[in-house]
Amino acid sequence: MMIMKKKSRMVKVNLVIEHKSWKSRYPKVNLFLKKSIKKILLSIFPSRSMACEISILLTGTKNMKNLNKKFKKINKDTDVLSFPAEDKNFFKKDLKLKKKVYLGDIALSYQYIEAIIKKENINFDDYFKKMLIHGVLHLIGYEHDSFKKYKKMNLLEQKIIRSI
Repeated sequence: MMIMKKKSRMVKVNLVIEHKSWKSRYPKVNLFLKKSIKKILLSIFPSRSMACEISILLTGTKNMKNLNKKFKKINKDTDVLSFPAEDKNFFKKDLKLKKKVYLGDIALSYQYIEAIIKKENINFDDYFKKMLIHGVLHLIGYEHDSFKKYKKMNLLEQKIIRSI
């Protein structure tokens, strides 16, 4: 009899909660992020069992605006910012040799997300998941600087949302 070993995926989440509203909305946000990121990566890389590490900053308008200005030269708040640790072609390679991959950093703004969900009358959790997926996709090389790339990234986001 042969025993099938299920591929395990170790995900380490370095979390900084800088804005109090995140803590009250998600008392167990670390567990939520770890489970969600595992599911996101499994959707994107179903046959790879690499260990990953990611840093997430849950912040508010003031700091997000500062980060956007400093790193993107845009003087306004936004929902999500991604700072990849690897170049965009890194994940196209065979990663079996890598024991652990540091994906990079993601920052999410509570007030910006809250404003969007009120304006568009959508669920906070759903939009938060969408932005988390969007941020992770940027970390692994996806971009939306053309309509073709936007469409490809958006279709993948929708597929992942349905799977998690």
